[in-house]
Amino acid sequence: MSSLWEFWRRRLLGLVSLGIGLGVAGAGIAAAGAPWWGLLVVGIGALGLGVLLRQWRKQFRRWLAFWMGDIAERLERLSQGLFSFRFAPADFPEEFRGLLERLNALVAQVEHELMRVRKLERVRSEFLGNVSHELRNPLFALRGYLEALAELPLEPMAQGFAQKALHHAQRLEALLTRLMELSQIESGAVRMRVRVFDLGELARQVLTVFEERARQWEVRLELQVCEEPLEVVADRERIEQVLLNLVDNALKYNRPGGSVWVRLEPQGKTVRVEVADTGIGIPKEHQERVFERFYRVRSAQALASEGSGLGLAIVKHILEAHQAPYELESTPGVGTVVRFWLRR
Repeated sequence: MSSLWEFWRRRLLGLVSLGIGLGVAGAGIAAAGAPWWGLLVVGIGALGLGVLLRQWRKQFRRWLAFWMGDIAERLERLSQGLFSFRFAPADFPEEFRGLLERLNALVAQVEHELMRVRKLERVRSEFLGNVSHELRNPLFALRGYLEALAELPLEPMAQGFAQKALHHAQRLEALLTRLMELSQIESGAVRMRVRVFDLGELARQVLTVFEERARQWEVRLELQVCEEPLEVVADRERIEQVLLNLVDNALKYNRPGGSVWVRLEPQGKTVRVEVADTGIGIPKEHQERVFERFYRVRSAQALASEGSGLGLAIVKHILEAHQAPYELESTPGVGTVVRFWLRR
């Protein structure tokens, strides 16, 4: 497509030539003894030129709106992470081509950097998985020795040391297990076994796991669900893992006399799942990062300080593998709500 300047230059030259021609014609008619007819010709010509100029202006605006709309649509696709296309500068006027070529170069650079970041993420995930796997066997043997040692009739101090060492070995083994699970989920090695199951029944089983701990910490557990079965299409074991992690966090960061709710509500073709608590809450500056691996918000008010910082990272990857939207709302001193939606 030619430039906009060339488009307007040709039309303005034609317009000026036509105007001069009409003016000369009107002057000739007036000189021939018919001044009113000459003025009428000039007036009609001026009116026609004005109408023509107005039509050209409208046409130009329509073209400009079309080009800008096309650019805006493609930029929206870029904002959604779709970098597989490029602008075609030849389809636009010359005045746009320099901008579009720079946009193409920027898109190519961003795509290259994203591929590099994804490669680094994959390498890091594989490294963590390999290290966790290599450490698990010697740690399993160490835990076995410590269990045997803790069962021996030792002096009280030695018995206490053995019990503490065993406790920390068990924590480290749980951490390595979670690291391996996270690495497998991120790499796609774990396939989601999707099937239909009753989400309400699963939620009841999950809350049963935490009944004793909730009683010790004086936290009330409650399930809010309708009476009819709420069947969803998902990987039952992985969704169970999601609920276990969320309820576990809701208990850890609660306070004596607090509450934890699991709410299940049908919404059209989905079921909304909420795990809410009356705990200490999460400060605003931490809320965007709590789903990162190893990121923890430490607080002296929490009922438990132990944790790997991997629970919410596993939750995030499982929900993303299910293409399930999720969100977090939290107010310090009031509580936290994590909700997600599963297909029915």
